[in-house]
Amino acid sequence: MCSSDVACVTPPRTARAGAGAAGARRVLYTSQMGAGSASHFQACRDHAATEEILRGCGVPFTALRNGFYAASATRFLDHALETGEILLPADGPVAWTTHADLAEATAAVLADEGRFEGPTPPLTASRALTFDDIAALASEVTGRRFTRSTAPEAAFRDQLVAQGVPAHYADQFLGIFAAARAGEFATADPALAELLGREPVGMREVLGEALRQAPGEHPSDG
Repeated sequence: MCSSDVACVTPPRTARAGAGAAGARRVLYTSQMGAGSASHFQACRDHAATEEILRGCGVPFTALRNGFYAASATRFLDHALETGEILLPADGPVAWTTHADLAEATAAVLADEGRFEGPTPPLTASRALTFDDIAALASEVTGRRFTRSTAPEAAFRDQLVAQGVPAHYADQFLGIFAAARAGEFATADPALAELLGREPVGMREVLGEALRQAPGEHPSDG
């Protein structure tokens, strides 16, 4: 997806040391909406630090502030396919966005070099949804009953660790929910739609695909 003149970089030190030497006119970095030094989510703090490094690398850069990936939301629903219950810590609205739309937007940015200097606006779908909203949408698109229940954070963390997740990763995972509660992923910006020339794919379509199952495989109607 990168030309010889545009360096698409993930490791921050590689960006700083290599972009100028490679003769790149611009560095394109995959960042995330909500990137900031005070974020509740470690990855967003890391993205903010990388963006700061890029500001000093001596080469113009664009940081793609991608919306939170919709595929993550569907993975959170794996257990709900069996039980009908979405059991997760308390959350907040998130502008879930598909990989395919973000890839198309990245191509548009590459084709229009210099359109964004530094961080882009949040590249998001047109609605921010909570897991209560997702439970309602899942019920609508499947005709099955999905409910949303709140798991205590300590118990949820213990469950992750018991499943083999390292403790520090479990803590970072909980940071997603804390950041969502703080509104860090709630912005629904028109920038992605403008890049695509159409409305981004919404969670209704994503759930319709992800929750499609063979006939007869239904969670309890409660």
